[in-house]
Amino acid sequence: MSALRKSKTLGNTNLIFVLILGSIGGVGYYAWSMLQSAIEPEEVLNFQFSEAKRELFTHTIRETGDIESAQNEEIKCEVRSPGGVEIISVVDEGVVVKEGDLLVELDTSTLEDQQQAQQVVVNGAESTKTSTSAALRQAEISKQEYTDGTFKTNEQTIESNILIAKQNLSQAQDQAAFSERLAAKGFVTQQQLSADRFAVQRSQLDLALQETQLKTLREITREKMLVGFDADIETRKAALEAATKNYDEELKKLEEINEMLKKCTIVAPKAGTVVHANYQYGDQSFTVEPGATVRERQTIIRLPDLDQLQVKTPIAEGKIASVREGLPVKIKVGALEDRAFEGSVTSINRYAERQHWSQKVKRFATFIKIEGDSEGARVGLSADVEITVSQQPDKLQIPVQCLHEDNGQQFVLVRVPYDANNPLHSEAYGRKLGEEGEEFSVEAQMIEYEASNDKVLVVTDDSGIKKGDQIVQNPRDNSDFLRNLVSHHRARVAMKRFSPDKNEYGRLTKADIERMNLELGYEGISNIGSADSNEDRAIDIQELTAFITKTQDLLIPLEDQSVIEANGQQAPETKEEKEARYKKQAEEGATKVLDNFDKNDDDVIDADELTKAGGFAEFLKLGDTNKDGSISKEELIAGGIKRAKDEEAKAAAGDKKSAGGGGRPGGGRPGGGGAK
Repeated sequence: MSALRKSKTLGNTNLIFVLILGSIGGVGYYAWSMLQSAIEPEEVLNFQFSEAKRELFTHTIRETGDIESAQNEEIKCEVRSPGGVEIISVVDEGVVVKEGDLLVELDTSTLEDQQQAQQVVVNGAESTKTSTSAALRQAEISKQEYTDGTFKTNEQTIESNILIAKQNLSQAQDQAAFSERLAAKGFVTQQQLSADRFAVQRSQLDLALQETQLKTLREITREKMLVGFDADIETRKAALEAATKNYDEELKKLEEINEMLKKCTIVAPKAGTVVHANYQYGDQSFTVEPGATVRERQTIIRLPDLDQLQVKTPIAEGKIASVREGLPVKIKVGALEDRAFEGSVTSINRYAERQHWSQKVKRFATFIKIEGDSEGARVGLSADVEITVSQQPDKLQIPVQCLHEDNGQQFVLVRVPYDANNPLHSEAYGRKLGEEGEEFSVEAQMIEYEASNDKVLVVTDDSGIKKGDQIVQNPRDNSDFLRNLVSHHRARVAMKRFSPDKNEYGRLTKADIERMNLELGYEGISNIGSADSNEDRAIDIQELTAFITKTQDLLIPLEDQSVIEANGQQAPETKEEKEARYKKQAEEGATKVLDNFDKNDDDVIDADELTKAGGFAEFLKLGDTNKDGSISKEELIAGGIKRAKDEEAKAAAGDKKSAGGGGRPGGGRPGGGGAK
């Protein structure tokens, strides 16, 4: 019906255009524009309404995850190989196995080649070890041979020679003395006497020589020989130690290869149902199958405990601050005809999940335990989870699709009874709508909301919305109508604030506009002619509405705009959400501090660790609230929460101060931005 009406209207437009074309040659552009406006087809409005309700508000977070076991026996590849090792055979997924059953066979060909080569190396190292051991024993025997044999023989020989030399000396001395007596009586010649005397000297020298040899043997030769023998022994000991160490190392390598060969055959450590450890991270994927290559410590199979199931779901960073352990969860499994299970949040990862580089929003894995009866749930099934964050009784709520956000302000369109005397219900704005006897109009209402979920908003009590009000559910379906009502609302607010009589349907003169610009802190309307379309040197409510529609200027002082823009960035946090965000930030900070300074991993920075912290020690000591000389993880978290609150309060105070101290810009609306 509406399409037929538009077509007929457009046809009439063309006919009128032909008939009056010749008679309007002298009419100015303004008259032609007015004529075009008069014959434009009227916008057909179609509204859907939702009732504002006051009831229990449940703040929920909805996500999708996968069912897995909370307790998995992970079967990993324990074979160490630079390029990985190939799977020869693997038991099929879903097979129920008993303890000791064969699960996986890995390729042994490379390891067998290594085993043979290493055995040769071990044999050579063992031979070297044996020869160096024999050489050491030989050196030790040589030393013993000298000390107990050669040295004593030489010593005894020299001692015997000394005794003979002493005897010869004594005989020579006796013979010389006898010759002296005979020579005095003339019975011996001088030549014979000289010979006897020379024999004494020769015997003395021979004795001295033997004594010197004995001293040399004992004090020098023996020491020299022992030093040589000891050096030889130490050298051969070192050689034996090196050979032994080399042999042990090579033998250990061989034993490791033998152990790796044994680990190529993997059996079930307990009974269970086989689940292949397939994965996909972005462009990378892996499927457990014959021919696939696995690396050391890579999980190949999981044997889940089917009596302890959980859902792993990644939650976006914008929502994760609201999630905490213990929150109740409703779980629905689509593969089981949306069968519902109960659960609760058990843990939240501190670090974001691995994801493709193109994914900008970080997500944190959250684990939800399935409680009670979990019959029918299977590992690997997808599940929809609904986490209940908080519940607030007696809250005024409207559907989220009713909200229209524009330049940081929130609006809704409200159905009201039609009043012919109300300017808001004129054809230029809310209009007369509905059937005869049920006439209504629509007004724009600016609101604030304190919380939301995927379905509804909690509207503040001072927003002017009452229980039972009919709110337009599809405001953006009538975009021109919506934009006009929002601009008119802003124009009325500005007129009431800046007109001399504070009348929302007043007028602004040039002097009024100058005072307005001064209060705004910028030139909202830099030239009255830009808004005064009828050129009467004043701006009425219709002209101000048209100006705001065109420029998207809020005509709000800069200080108020900063608050609106800050509020428009995201929905206001509840007290629980803010506390959760503080705690999350503090826990992350405490973890980083402990990673850097807690060397013994006991979650406490003790006095010794503080000493080693250097210049950070004084800063860390600020967290020692109980003055025991150490800082616990709990103290770090408590200090982090306090600092986060103090910094946020300080930042808020600073922003307010800087916003209030602005001068007057050269003109135009700062910031800008459009409707959402």
